[in-house]
Amino acid sequence: MHDKTFPAAAADDRIAGRMAPFQRTALMTALAIAVVTLALMPVASARWPGIASFLPVYQATTVVSYAIVAYLIYGYFRQTQLHALLYLWGGCFYTSAILLVQFFSFPSAFVNDVRLLGGTQTPSWLWFFWHLGSTGMLFGYAWSEWRGRGRLAPDPIAAFRTCAVLTIGALALSVLAVTVFHDRLPVVDVAGDFSRITRSGYAPLIQVIIVLALFMLWRATRFATPMSAWLGVAIVALAFDNAITMAGGARLTAGWYVGRINALLSALVMLVLYLKEVNRVYLRAASMADELARANQRLEGEHARMLSLFEQAPGFMAVLSGREYRVQIVNAAFQRMVGDRAVIGLPIGEALPELAEQGYLDMIEGVRSKGRAYVGTGLKLSLRRGGHAVPEDLYIDVLFQPNGGLHGEAGSIFIQGNDVSEQWRARQEVDRQQQHLEQLVRERTQKLEDTQTALLHAQKLEAIGKLTGGVAHDFNNVLHIINGNIDLIKMFTPGNEKVHLRCESAQTAIRRGARLSSQLLAFARKQPLQPDAVSLPDVFAAIDLLLKRAVGEKIEVNFVACPGVWNVLVDPQQLENVILNLSLNASDAMPSGGALAIRVDNVCRDDAEFVRLAFTDTGHGMPAEVKARAFEPFFSTKGVGKGTGLGLSMAYGFVKQSGGHIDIDSKVGEGTTIDILLPRTHGRATEKKAAPSLAIRGGTETVLAVDDEQDILDNVAAMLRDLGYQVLTAGSADAALEVMEHQERIDLLFTDVIMPGSVSATDLAERARRRHADIRVLFTSGYTENAVMHNGRLDEGVNLLSKPYGRAELASALRAVLVTPSDAREVGVA
Repeated sequence: MHDKTFPAAAADDRIAGRMAPFQRTALMTALAIAVVTLALMPVASARWPGIASFLPVYQATTVVSYAIVAYLIYGYFRQTQLHALLYLWGGCFYTSAILLVQFFSFPSAFVNDVRLLGGTQTPSWLWFFWHLGSTGMLFGYAWSEWRGRGRLAPDPIAAFRTCAVLTIGALALSVLAVTVFHDRLPVVDVAGDFSRITRSGYAPLIQVIIVLALFMLWRATRFATPMSAWLGVAIVALAFDNAITMAGGARLTAGWYVGRINALLSALVMLVLYLKEVNRVYLRAASMADELARANQRLEGEHARMLSLFEQAPGFMAVLSGREYRVQIVNAAFQRMVGDRAVIGLPIGEALPELAEQGYLDMIEGVRSKGRAYVGTGLKLSLRRGGHAVPEDLYIDVLFQPNGGLHGEAGSIFIQGNDVSEQWRARQEVDRQQQHLEQLVRERTQKLEDTQTALLHAQKLEAIGKLTGGVAHDFNNVLHIINGNIDLIKMFTPGNEKVHLRCESAQTAIRRGARLSSQLLAFARKQPLQPDAVSLPDVFAAIDLLLKRAVGEKIEVNFVACPGVWNVLVDPQQLENVILNLSLNASDAMPSGGALAIRVDNVCRDDAEFVRLAFTDTGHGMPAEVKARAFEPFFSTKGVGKGTGLGLSMAYGFVKQSGGHIDIDSKVGEGTTIDILLPRTHGRATEKKAAPSLAIRGGTETVLAVDDEQDILDNVAAMLRDLGYQVLTAGSADAALEVMEHQERIDLLFTDVIMPGSVSATDLAERARRRHADIRVLFTSGYTENAVMHNGRLDEGVNLLSKPYGRAELASALRAVLVTPSDAREVGVA
């Protein structure tokens, strides 16, 4: 729709849309005055009947209106100090006074046919003067607003006095002009006809000033406020008062009556305007008073809250005022700190005299003189609290904050701090604990160094164990070849006693070598174990006689077992060997006799349950360097030919392989204690089985023998054939697979565990079971390297024949495997 509106109309719509309600009301009022006055212009010179009460009512109302407006403007000026209001006050006061004087100059106003003041020209010239005054005040107001809108008087009282003096002076000159100098004034009124004042130019001059005043007021204010808008209406009323009065030209004409009404309307507009302004001011003052009351209430509440916070603050607070540093206010924490002592209103040096000798008063004086805050931490403060003669030592963190006074007055000192005595004592305790901790750290560091040494020693033993395991493997193969050939010799020479005697002697040496190899494997933790639930008291009961014979009559053996001792999970045969070896070592340490105490009890260590087996002798003990190497294989202090040096190393390997711990506690001259911790089992101990019969019995089954050592393979094949078996041989796992592919039936696979090639012995066994469903498997090795053994135990369902073995052991192992059902757990021969 906007594109169809004419530009002028659109502009008018925008102007109307921007007008405030008071602007529209003022504009309509001014237009009404203009329309009514212009409508009466053609009849302005017509004579109207005289109204006796019109002039007194008009004059009195106008005088009172301007007087009230002058009073209201004075009060408004006292509040706002606006410079422009001085022009309005002076004009209203001047106009009210001139109108009052004019009232007295009218004949018969108070006394019939009597003029109380002036002469015949006085009323007309006073009309000129009051119009000039009222117009001039509006002109001055507009000029002041134009120079600086809202400009304030620098000195309100002096400015008002100056305005009052000038206004009274102008009033006095005007009255003198129409009274004392009456006869010198130009004649403008002849028997009620004052048209000469128009022809002489005095009245038009007023009209020009009125128009200029209206223009300047618009330029200065744009009628943006109610006051400026309604002042514009008053100026318009005066302008049309002057215009229709000049058109009437004489008293009791229509122009004269309408002019008086317009003049009265101008005065009433001023009166109503300032009454509204005063009402607005008073309403605003009342609103501000309410707001101030609410602000004071909030301030009182905030003050009470701050006092409550001040009182409840955990740290002590105080304010010192004046040059004597009188205690003005303290909080509860300060009062608790100083005890039951009156301090409020007293100088701090008098309230707490002990502060002087501690330097606190000098500290406060330095803060005041320098004007800088002081912060102290951990300061010692001695106070006589609660009237005690003996001072109590405190430690405080404190702030002294200066606050400068006004007009050269002495300022105050704000004190805030905390009693840190407990923290200070805690810090002392922390320092003590820190020293203790440092001592513990040093001890822990030493323990870590000892642990590191033990770790290096364990790594050393591990490395030696790997070496000895490899040596034992090769040694077992060599022994096996020798033993097998001796068995063959015995087979080929039946009835030759001398040859058989030599062969038996050689095989005895082979068995000794096999035990040595077994001890090496035990140290290396590579010997195959067959652990079972074992009761240590039962073990000692079974070997008690053997043990006492082994150590000799000079050694007193005492065995003590605590009630309810738990069972352990170990290989019973290897356990007996360890017990015998440790007992023999103890007897060797007591060549002149002594006592060996063996104790068994239950212990918990690192949230695990163990059974402790302790061997304590009364021998000569071990020095530190011997103790450090005691578990090393072949290390011995017995001399050449008096021991292999494998007893303790075998015990060490067995215990570790069984999941236990072993430790030596020994001092020279105080004997030795060897503690062994074996893991507890909840299984029931089984009775010791009798050693299996080694009767030689062969068979007719087909056996596939696999070994990478050709000498061993040939030897085994010869013994198997002699036992009646059908024998197939292979030098590797790969070759064995080819044999199985072309062979219809194979009853047993007899294979070495450690062999070179891409196929391991366990893989070979799995493939053999897939190719021949009923095939049985018997492994043999002198060193398994965890191929068929994990955690020191044979894997489930594994049969193992340890090297070296003889013809009888081979025959027994083969029959044990072949006669066992395929789905049953096979018992190995090791």
